[in-house]
Amino acid sequence: MSGSSASQIIIYAATLILTRLFSEDLFGVYILFSSSVIILKPITSLQYELSILLPKRDKDAINLFVFSILNITIISIILALLIFVFEKQIISFLKLEKLGFFIHLIPLCSFLYSCIVSLEYWNNRMNLFKNISKGIVIKSFTMSAFQILIGISAYNFLGLVPGIIIGFLCQLSTLLVSALKTIKSSFKYVSYKRMLFLAKKHKDIPKLNTLLSFSNQLSNELPVYLITSYFGLGYAGIYGLAIKITKAPMGIIQQAIGPVFFNKISKQYNSNESLNSTVKKTYQKLLLIGFAFFTLLFIASFFFDIIFGENWIDVGLYTRILIPWLFVGFLNVPISSVIVVLNKQKTILYYDILLFVFRFLAFYVGYNVYNSVLISLFLFSAIGVLFNTFILIYFLKISSKTRKSNFS
Repeated sequence: MSGSSASQIIIYAATLILTRLFSEDLFGVYILFSSSVIILKPITSLQYELSILLPKRDKDAINLFVFSILNITIISIILALLIFVFEKQIISFLKLEKLGFFIHLIPLCSFLYSCIVSLEYWNNRMNLFKNISKGIVIKSFTMSAFQILIGISAYNFLGLVPGIIIGFLCQLSTLLVSALKTIKSSFKYVSYKRMLFLAKKHKDIPKLNTLLSFSNQLSNELPVYLITSYFGLGYAGIYGLAIKITKAPMGIIQQAIGPVFFNKISKQYNSNESLNSTVKKTYQKLLLIGFAFFTLLFIASFFFDIIFGENWIDVGLYTRILIPWLFVGFLNVPISSVIVVLNKQKTILYYDILLFVFRFLAFYVGYNVYNSVLISLFLFSAIGVLFNTFILIYFLKISSKTRKSNFS
């Protein structure tokens, strides 16, 4: 919790400076690049890192960890080659013209991000939570510092993207060094045959979770692409900043609670215990924290033009529109690991596809009927509240099942 808090304080402090160094368009490029990396991450990793927490024995977990890293490396190389060969077609189809040369750095950034997540899951399994927090703080500090240095230099035109890569490199190095001892002690159990056996055993994770996570991330990042396409890069930059400053504090709670919650319910499930009590207690705590935070955020949003500069006056308005959706979503994110533990990926995939369709319709109607980014965001937020309320009720319902009843 302390590590995540320190990380977000750094990000907030840096943002106060960055909004005065970079234009809305450069922020738009940064958000577009970040969204592309987030969307590609499930494809790069095939979500195999989720399996690291599931085995009872560490010697099985290390095989899954190594398999995950090998898998990430191979797919990242393939993605880089595809972008190199089909660059023009990809840029034209996805409307990524504004990214320019940075499109070639997306596979690299996706590789780093995927490796970081796998290492975080390994550290989580080993109960080395301090390592995870340390990595988060170092990433935030190095990324923010590098972005500020670029902003005040003659290379300001490069924008914020290089800072992401530097931050990821530092976080990856920190996690790897911190976890090296536990990895070395278990590495003797790694074998090609065992890796393939365990990968096959957990084949439902890439089959269901990859598509599930991809559709979920695509749905979440959809506004960035549609706002850029319909209303322009500057509007996407304003939306991105509103999401960034809102989700940064939310990330403190989610990064602190989510992995620990996943660890706990995995053990409860393996012991054939009901998860319902843990899920309810976690929801209750998140409700209290979320209500306090979003009340303060709503009040603060009226002063964002003073905080971030006159050019960002609309950030407060965007934030107020999105708060209802972000609040209900905040309650669900740390709980979402029940999907993996209870093997409910297929149901959630249908949910995400339906959510994606309605989110697209929200922006389609907002642009084609009203030609208004504000109405688009109103509709988008309302759909978010409706769907997240449904998923909250669903999580409470399925968490009452035990391992025995789930397989019957």
